[in-house]
Amino acid sequence: MFQASETIGDVLENGVRIQKTTLLLAGLLAVVVIGTYLVWGAAMGTAQPAEEKPRSPQPSGEVQDVYVRALSSGTYDKEEVSVKKGIPVRFHFTADSGAGCGSYLSIPEFDVKLLSKNGQEDVAEFTPMKEGTYEYSCAMRMFIGRMVVE
Repeated sequence: MFQASETIGDVLENGVRIQKTTLLLAGLLAVVVIGTYLVWGAAMGTAQPAEEKPRSPQPSGEVQDVYVRALSSGTYDKEEVSVKKGIPVRFHFTADSGAGCGSYLSIPEFDVKLLSKNGQEDVAEFTPMKEGTYEYSCAMRMFIGRMVVE
């Protein structure tokens, strides 16, 4: 407990000092952990692929290549793309690691369902036969884009 020369106030004061020190160290540790997580997460979310691919439709022979990427900011890098009807489309999809639900993309009218795991590319091929504007989005509809068929 405490020695005869110590008073109860000294023991309580030491106890409070230990508690303040422990609380201070725990708070400092929390700040370091959260700061490291934020810095590391920001660095991982902004990493660019080593090889940038073209981002607009690129006719390659008889196929239109379209590239769309879901960004960790909550949008697609291309909120609207245009393609020509009757020509096959190869839709390339990737997502940043911090894109959350944006790592999934669907175009219901063409039965397209794409999933980008760990930033890997997923590709769907289809041929739009009717002009119009078709929406692509994540399953939660937080990321929304349009594909215009001309």
